Formats: sequence, C-alpha cells, structure tokens
Amino acid sequence: MEGIATREFLAQRPQYSQDTNELQQYVELAVDWEAMHGLLFRAPATETATWQQTALVPAPITLAPSPIPRSSFDLVVSLQPTLNTLFDRISRDHDFLVSTLQSLGTSDEFTTRVFQMYLKQRLEGAKKPCVIGIHRSDYLINAGAELQAKQVEFNTIAASFASLSAVVGDFHRYMLERTAYKHLLKAGRITREQIPPNESLTSIGDGIAAGFELYGQSE
Repeated sequence: MEGIATREFLAQRPQYSQDTNELQQYVELAVDWEAMHGLLFRAPATETATWQQTALVPAPITLAPSPIPRSSFDLVVSLQPTLNTLFDRISRDHDFLVSTLQSLGTSDEFTTRVFQMYLKQRLEGAKKPCVIGIHRSDYLINAGAELQAKQVEFNTIAASFASLSAVVGDFHRYMLERTAYKHLLKAGRITREQIPPNESLTSIGDGIAAGFELYGQSE
C-alpha cells in the first residue's frame, strides 16, 4: 500500500511548464512583488562591479509551491520540540562536542572559529543565566518504496532568512489568486489550503524577546 501511495502522490502532484516563454510573465510578476514586499537581499559584489555592494536583488524563490505530503509535513512539525530538546542536550555535552568537533581540524573555518569561542568561554568559566536556541530543520522528501521526510540539516545559528521565508507563502498565495497559475500549471492543482502559514519571523522575534527578558532586561 505504501508503494501505491507514493505512485499516486507523484502522479497527482502539480507539474509545471518548462517553456521559458510561458515562464517569463511569472518571473516579471515575481520580481515586482518581491521588490514591493522586501523579499530582497544584497547582491554579491564582484571585483569589476563593486557598486553591487549597495544593490538589492530579488531573493531566489520558486514561482509556485513545491508539493509535499501533508502527513510528512505534520510529522516533521510534531518532531521539532523533541529535536530542540535533543540538540540542547548535545550542546551541553562537553566531551561529545570536543570529540566530534576537534576531528574537523581546520577544514571548516567557520565551525572551527565557533568551537574556539566555545572553548575560550568554558575556560574562562563564563556563566549563562539562560540559553536561547534558534533552530531550523531542513528536509527533503525521499520517494522510494514509501514517501519519507529525510532530515538533511539541523541549523542552530542562522536566523536572518526568517524575514524572507515568512513571506514566501504570501507570494505563492498572491500568484495563485492573481494568475491561478494558468499556462504554468500543466497537471495537478494548487489550492490556497495547501499553502500553510509561515510564522518564522514572529516566532524567532518572540523567542529573542523572551531570552532578553530572562537575562534580566525588562526594557
């Protein structure tokens, strides 16, 4: 039965046009919408165009939502509190961290720098009245004999893109209402109910505010 469910999902999922002529009108709508709603980031500078350091460009996004099974989505959401607890406990296991991260040597400059900061604050006996964790768990859907969400990364440091990811769903809802994905959607269907809300920006902001208060700062 699992194999049949997989085949049915793959057969019924939305399929999009690959014709660049048909895609162009959606690209233009996307660029305009992103510019008006702040879905932007700094352009990468180059040696021959340093002016790009002050330029903003549309963030790379999909023109339409990528379908995943609702059951997989609900499962990974329900798992997040458990994963939060697991990684918090890992962060407190000094012996495990040393045995794992020291083996990296200098192959990862960023992780090495963060690890050295950790060792320094531990040596200095820095006291932490509380700790706040900002976590992002990334998944891909594996379509084997059965559909499964496979974790590919658990990110414990990046929060900057919450301001972007929070409005991607708004963009997809806009495109659905504005165009119904006519010409772009070649098979399957997309409904508003299939695009869940994304509260990453407000939830991270609330978490930072709660951590700030716990440190003893009321204003």
